[in-house]
Amino acid sequence: MLKTVRLLFMILIITILTACSNNNQETTEKPVEESQKSNEETLDSNPIENSKKIREITPELVKDIKKILIDDASKLWPSFNNEDKQILLLNPSNKMAYLINNQKTDIGPKDEVIEYSTDSIKDTQLLVMPFQLTTFNDHPTYVFNLEFASDIISGADENAYEIVFKFIVHEGIHILLQSGESVEGLGTRAETYPEDIESRYYRNEMYQYLKKAIESKNKDEKIDQIQQAVYFYEFYLNSNKKNKEQDGYDNMEGMATYLESKAYQMIKHPEASVKELNELTAQNIIDNFIPADQDQEEVLLMKGREFYDIGALAIASAVELNLNDKTILTASPLGLLKSEFGGKKAEEHQNIKKANEDYYNSYNSKLKSYVDDIVSKQKDNQYVAVRIPVTIQNSSAMYEEMIVEYQYKGNPAEIQTTTREIILSDTRIKLNKMKSLFTKAPMEDLEDPTKMNPNTIMGYTIVYVPKKDIEFSKDKLLTIQRDDILIFDAKYEEKNGEYQIMMN
Repeated sequence: MLKTVRLLFMILIITILTACSNNNQETTEKPVEESQKSNEETLDSNPIENSKKIREITPELVKDIKKILIDDASKLWPSFNNEDKQILLLNPSNKMAYLINNQKTDIGPKDEVIEYSTDSIKDTQLLVMPFQLTTFNDHPTYVFNLEFASDIISGADENAYEIVFKFIVHEGIHILLQSGESVEGLGTRAETYPEDIESRYYRNEMYQYLKKAIESKNKDEKIDQIQQAVYFYEFYLNSNKKNKEQDGYDNMEGMATYLESKAYQMIKHPEASVKELNELTAQNIIDNFIPADQDQEEVLLMKGREFYDIGALAIASAVELNLNDKTILTASPLGLLKSEFGGKKAEEHQNIKKANEDYYNSYNSKLKSYVDDIVSKQKDNQYVAVRIPVTIQNSSAMYEEMIVEYQYKGNPAEIQTTTREIILSDTRIKLNKMKSLFTKAPMEDLEDPTKMNPNTIMGYTIVYVPKKDIEFSKDKLLTIQRDDILIFDAKYEEKNGEYQIMMN
């Protein structure tokens, strides 16, 4: 279960990373020669079973991702067209990379797969980012690092391919389809303590009625269930200001979830009609439901899955009812259904209401402990804060557990548990499931954030480390060697009670 939850919270900071983090990263790479390819015997001796599994499924991934995101992109969604873009799948652990539709004819046939050794890729930043849109061989390229998918397939041998395939498609939808579209209601996704139990109840009712709408075969019955979902949607929007601020995420994550499921069904059922494909997609979304209240009522959505599951089911209904695809692409899914069909009074499910209250009372206790851990370290004289600058180039991260809103020295911040690699000019910093604070840098004066220098500081990650674990050299360099954080010979200055790592 822990591995499943880990997948649910892997989120890229998309705000200004997509298409902008690599304005100065234009590289031309040559394909690998036969003699440069990784030795098969060496790969088989890889102790990490997940990495071996990734290597085994990569050839199929290369073929299917090209079909879905390049060849049949417009079948996935009418306005989706990636003929002018490349897709590069990286596997640094196995030292292989696959440019699945080469556009640079002087290194190989156009639209063919070109195989590389990652040792030949000069832009090492590509090897530490989970996924991004950059320029590779003079062409815009969606780069996905398969190494970041290896952890999520533990114990999932039968479903490993499906999990990784959907992961690649999901992030590709964000980067290739949604990046140029305008979606309102994209406020912070961080948790607020205490969690609003009433809002979570409304969301769970919405999901149940949307599920019934999908399962209804009669159009009038389907609309009737949608109207009842809208009834709880209106309560949800009006119960908490933050709910309106986050409404756009039902579109952003819901669309990516709907299309990852549709893409997988296109691969599994290549002969399916449009109607059959829509039905298979909706059912796949329902089948992937993971209850938060396992071994109990098993009726509650995971908090971190609400945007994905509710948004995807609402979009599935909009597609089945032939609503305008251009509107679906950018509109709030429930807002669109409301404008088309209105709402009607719905029955409350008492079992959901009680399960929700019990679950979130316990959840709030855990949330309090999560916050209290950071607070206690701030007050403990045996700990000290280490402030690390985070640039656009290093702005992606793997999130685990929850992200919680917090006030740090009077400024908005977030408590996060992250895994990320931060590369500075003279050092490389590795965080491994490290609980930390993140504070944003002021960016109000930037006219166009998509044209910022890759070294622009987006914010600061602040970690609390026992003083005894910090080493200082004669040259005033800082080193920390722990399981959750590695820093070697970093320049720093002591300021405001913190050790602040320097950019240069």
